[in-house]
Amino acid sequence: MDSIKLIIAGIISSIIAYLQPVHNAIFVLAGLVVIDLILGIYTDININKTRFNFKKAMFACFYAAIYASIIASTFVIGERMGDKDESLLVVKTLTYVFIFFYISNINKNLKRILPHSRIIAFLDFFVGLKFMERIPELGKFLEYEKKTKNKKI
Repeated sequence: MDSIKLIIAGIISSIIAYLQPVHNAIFVLAGLVVIDLILGIYTDININKTRFNFKKAMFACFYAAIYASIIASTFVIGERMGDKDESLLVVKTLTYVFIFFYISNINKNLKRILPHSRIIAFLDFFVGLKFMERIPELGKFLEYEKKTKNKKI
């Protein structure tokens, strides 16, 4: 039994060492997931006056796992194809996109918790503006998504 534990620990350690170049991206996303989850639970219980929804929390964790696996697989595929630097650039861009959506949701929850805070309103405006400058295609996507939703209604 101890040898099986050592083999599993060795495999996990090897995977973690291999993914070392993208650990910062995964760490940042994990932190944002925790903050988003805490604020979402607080907003649901104290603002929306609903009970804690375990299923909703599990979906948040599931999405975080998907995002982490997208980042990890992007790096692994790029590195295996000999494009390590380019794959790190793609990982960085994907991380910024994920960060944008998490921060948008965090700001949405903060606005519900602190509806009269001008600071939160400014941060929401500023973060959205800076991300749109950094990743202009994201702005185009959001506009496209808004138009598509309006057509379906």
